[in-house]
Amino acid sequence: MNGIVIAIIAITIALVVGPLLWLRPTPRDRQLERLRAHARNRGLNVAMRLIDDPDPHFSDRVSSGGKLRHPTLTVAHYQMPLHLSSTLHARQAPAWEVVRVRENDRDAIEAELSAGLRPGWRFSKPGLPLIEDVVGRLSELLARAPRGTVKIEGNAEGCGLYWLERGDVSEVDRIAELLEALRAFELELTRDAAREEALRRDEEPDLS
Repeated sequence: MNGIVIAIIAITIALVVGPLLWLRPTPRDRQLERLRAHARNRGLNVAMRLIDDPDPHFSDRVSSGGKLRHPTLTVAHYQMPLHLSSTLHARQAPAWEVVRVRENDRDAIEAELSAGLRPGWRFSKPGLPLIEDVVGRLSELLARAPRGTVKIEGNAEGCGLYWLERGDVSEVDRIAELLEALRAFELELTRDAAREEALRRDEEPDLS
Protein backbone atom coordinates (compact mmCIF):
# COMPACT_ATOMS: atom_id res chain seq x y z
CA MET A 1 0.00 0.00 0.00
CA ASN A 2 1.62 3.23 -1.15
CA GLY A 3 1.68 6.51 0.65
CA ILE A 4 -1.10 8.09 -1.44
CA VAL A 5 -3.55 5.34 -0.53
CA ILE A 6 -2.64 5.58 3.15
CA ALA A 7 -3.16 9.36 3.03
CA ILE A 8 -6.56 8.95 1.38
CA ILE A 9 -7.64 6.42 4.04
CA ALA A 10 -6.44 8.69 6.85
CA ILE A 11 -8.32 11.68 5.42
CA THR A 12 -11.47 9.61 4.99
CA ILE A 13 -11.31 8.39 8.59
CA ALA A 14 -10.73 11.95 9.82
CA LEU A 15 -13.76 13.18 7.85
CA VAL A 16 -15.96 10.49 9.37
CA VAL A 17 -14.67 10.47 12.94
CA GLY A 18 -14.03 14.21 13.34
CA PRO A 19 -17.69 15.33 13.40
CA LEU A 20 -18.52 12.50 15.80
CA LEU A 21 -15.93 13.79 18.25
CA TRP A 22 -17.44 17.26 18.06
CA LEU A 23 -20.86 15.79 18.94
CA ARG A 24 -19.61 14.12 22.12
CA PRO A 25 -21.01 15.84 25.23
CA THR A 26 -18.48 17.81 27.20
CA PRO A 27 -18.13 17.45 31.01
CA ARG A 28 -20.11 20.69 31.33
CA ASP A 29 -22.90 19.29 29.13
CA ARG A 30 -23.10 16.17 31.28
CA GLN A 31 -23.16 18.25 34.47
CA LEU A 32 -26.02 20.40 33.14
CA GLU A 33 -28.00 17.32 32.18
CA ARG A 34 -27.55 15.91 35.70
CA LEU A 35 -28.79 19.20 37.21
CA ARG A 36 -31.84 19.36 34.95
CA ALA A 37 -32.72 15.69 35.36
CA HIS A 38 -32.55 16.08 39.14
CA ALA A 39 -34.74 19.19 38.93
CA ARG A 40 -37.37 17.31 36.91
CA ASN A 41 -37.30 14.52 39.48
CA ARG A 42 -38.08 17.18 42.10
CA GLY A 43 -41.17 18.23 40.12
CA LEU A 44 -39.68 21.30 38.46
CA ASN A 45 -40.02 22.40 34.85
CA VAL A 46 -36.73 23.42 33.22
CA ALA A 47 -36.34 25.49 30.06
CA MET A 48 -33.68 27.73 28.58
CA ARG A 49 -34.61 31.40 28.22
CA LEU A 50 -33.01 34.43 26.58
CA ILE A 51 -33.75 37.45 28.78
CA ASP A 52 -32.65 41.05 29.03
CA ASP A 53 -29.76 41.33 31.45
CA PRO A 54 -31.45 42.87 34.51
CA ASP A 55 -28.22 44.27 35.91
CA PRO A 56 -25.67 44.81 33.14
CA HIS A 57 -22.32 46.42 33.83
CA PHE A 58 -21.90 49.89 32.33
CA SER A 59 -19.35 48.57 29.84
CA ASP A 60 -22.01 46.15 28.54
CA ARG A 61 -24.57 48.92 28.10
CA VAL A 62 -22.49 51.18 25.87
CA SER A 63 -20.06 50.19 23.13
CA SER A 64 -16.61 51.72 22.82
CA GLY A 65 -18.06 53.96 20.12
CA GLY A 66 -20.81 55.24 22.42
CA LYS A 67 -23.62 53.17 20.91
CA LEU A 68 -26.27 51.89 23.30
CA ARG A 69 -26.48 48.12 23.66
CA HIS A 70 -29.20 45.84 24.97
CA PRO A 71 -27.28 43.08 26.75
CA THR A 72 -29.00 39.73 27.15
CA LEU A 73 -28.41 36.57 29.14
CA THR A 74 -29.15 32.94 28.35
CA VAL A 75 -30.30 31.37 31.59
CA ALA A 76 -32.14 28.28 32.78
CA HIS A 77 -35.67 28.81 34.06
CA TYR A 78 -36.49 26.43 36.92
CA GLN A 79 -40.22 26.59 37.66
CA MET A 80 -42.59 24.98 40.14
CA PRO A 81 -46.20 25.07 38.85
CA LEU A 82 -48.73 26.83 41.06
CA HIS A 83 -51.66 24.39 40.55
CA LEU A 84 -54.49 26.68 41.58
CA SER A 85 -57.51 24.97 43.16
CA SER A 86 -60.94 25.19 41.53
CA THR A 87 -61.95 27.92 44.00
CA LEU A 88 -59.17 30.26 42.88
CA HIS A 89 -58.72 32.14 39.60
CA ALA A 90 -55.59 33.11 37.70
CA ARG A 91 -56.50 36.81 37.96
CA GLN A 92 -56.24 36.57 41.75
CA ALA A 93 -52.63 35.38 41.72
CA PRO A 94 -50.23 38.33 42.04
CA ALA A 95 -47.71 38.62 39.21
CA TRP A 96 -44.39 39.88 40.58
CA GLU A 97 -40.73 39.74 39.65
CA VAL A 98 -37.51 40.59 41.46
CA VAL A 99 -34.00 40.77 40.03
CA ARG A 100 -30.60 40.52 41.67
CA VAL A 101 -28.42 43.63 41.44
CA ARG A 102 -24.93 44.57 42.54
CA GLU A 103 -25.23 46.09 45.99
CA ASN A 104 -22.60 48.75 45.36
CA ASP A 105 -24.65 50.09 42.44
CA ARG A 106 -27.68 50.95 44.54
CA ASP A 107 -28.56 54.62 44.27
CA ALA A 108 -31.72 56.58 45.10
CA ILE A 109 -33.60 55.06 42.17
CA GLU A 110 -32.53 51.53 43.06
CA ALA A 111 -33.51 52.14 46.69
CA GLU A 112 -37.00 53.18 45.55
CA LEU A 113 -37.34 50.15 43.27
CA SER A 114 -36.27 47.85 46.09
CA ALA A 115 -39.40 48.86 48.08
CA GLY A 116 -37.83 47.54 51.28
CA LEU A 117 -36.36 44.32 49.86
CA ARG A 118 -33.10 42.99 51.24
CA PRO A 119 -29.94 44.58 49.74
CA GLY A 120 -29.00 43.16 46.36
CA TRP A 121 -32.58 42.83 45.09
CA ARG A 122 -35.14 45.10 43.47
CA PHE A 123 -38.57 44.76 41.94
CA SER A 124 -38.81 44.74 38.15
CA LYS A 125 -42.55 43.99 38.43
CA PRO A 126 -44.10 44.81 41.83
CA GLY A 127 -47.45 43.05 41.42
CA LEU A 128 -47.91 42.10 45.08
CA PRO A 129 -49.00 44.10 48.12
CA LEU A 130 -46.02 46.32 48.95
CA ILE A 131 -46.60 46.23 52.67
CA GLU A 132 -43.96 45.53 55.28
CA ASP A 133 -45.17 42.04 56.17
CA VAL A 134 -45.34 40.79 52.57
CA VAL A 135 -42.07 42.38 51.44
CA GLY A 136 -40.33 41.20 54.61
CA ARG A 137 -41.41 37.61 54.10
CA LEU A 138 -40.28 37.71 50.47
CA SER A 139 -36.93 39.13 51.57
CA GLU A 140 -36.42 36.21 53.95
CA LEU A 141 -37.05 33.79 51.09
CA LEU A 142 -34.68 35.64 48.74
CA ALA A 143 -31.88 35.08 51.26
CA ARG A 144 -32.08 31.40 50.30
CA ALA A 145 -31.45 31.98 46.58
CA PRO A 146 -28.33 30.13 45.36
CA ARG A 147 -25.31 31.69 43.72
CA GLY A 148 -25.97 32.43 40.07
CA THR A 149 -29.61 33.44 40.58
CA VAL A 150 -30.54 36.25 38.16
CA LYS A 151 -34.27 36.68 38.67
CA ILE A 152 -37.19 35.21 40.64
CA GLU A 153 -40.87 35.49 39.78
CA GLY A 154 -44.32 34.46 40.89
CA ASN A 155 -47.55 34.42 38.87
CA ALA A 156 -50.59 32.29 38.06
CA GLU A 157 -48.42 29.76 36.22
CA GLY A 158 -46.05 29.15 39.09
CA CYS A 159 -42.91 30.35 40.82
CA GLY A 160 -39.73 30.45 38.78
CA LEU A 161 -36.05 31.06 39.31
CA TYR A 162 -33.70 32.12 36.50
CA TRP A 163 -30.33 30.53 37.14
CA LEU A 164 -26.86 30.45 35.59
CA GLU A 165 -26.61 26.81 36.74
CA ARG A 166 -23.58 27.09 38.98
CA GLY A 167 -23.04 24.31 41.46
CA ASP A 168 -24.11 20.70 41.85
CA VAL A 169 -27.36 18.85 42.52
CA SER A 170 -27.40 20.10 46.11
CA GLU A 171 -28.04 23.57 44.67
CA VAL A 172 -30.98 22.15 42.73
CA ASP A 173 -32.35 20.83 46.02
CA ARG A 174 -32.02 24.33 47.47
CA ILE A 175 -33.88 25.75 44.48
CA ALA A 176 -36.67 23.17 44.79
CA GLU A 177 -37.09 23.94 48.50
CA LEU A 178 -37.07 27.68 47.83
CA LEU A 179 -39.62 27.40 45.02
CA GLU A 180 -41.85 25.24 47.22
CA ALA A 181 -41.76 27.96 49.89
CA LEU A 182 -42.42 30.64 47.28
CA ARG A 183 -45.33 28.61 45.94
CA ALA A 184 -46.87 28.50 49.42
CA PHE A 185 -46.28 32.27 49.69
CA GLU A 186 -47.93 32.86 46.29
CA LEU A 187 -50.92 30.65 47.11
CA GLU A 188 -51.45 32.46 50.41
CA LEU A 189 -51.47 35.83 48.64
CA THR A 190 -53.85 34.42 46.03
CA ARG A 191 -56.27 33.20 48.71
CA ASP A 192 -56.07 36.63 50.39
CA ALA A 193 -56.93 38.29 47.06
CA ALA A 194 -59.84 35.89 46.57
CA ARG A 195 -61.24 36.71 50.03
CA GLU A 196 -60.94 40.45 49.39
CA GLU A 197 -62.69 40.03 46.04
CA ALA A 198 -65.53 38.11 47.70
CA LEU A 199 -65.89 40.81 50.38
CA ARG A 200 -66.11 43.52 47.74
CA ARG A 201 -68.84 41.60 45.94
CA ASP A 202 -70.79 41.22 49.19
CA GLU A 203 -70.51 44.96 49.90
CA GLU A 204 -71.71 46.01 46.45
CA PRO A 205 -75.32 47.26 46.46
CA ASP A 206 -77.92 45.01 44.83
CA LEU A 207 -79.30 47.05 41.91
CA SER A 208 -81.67 44.38 40.66
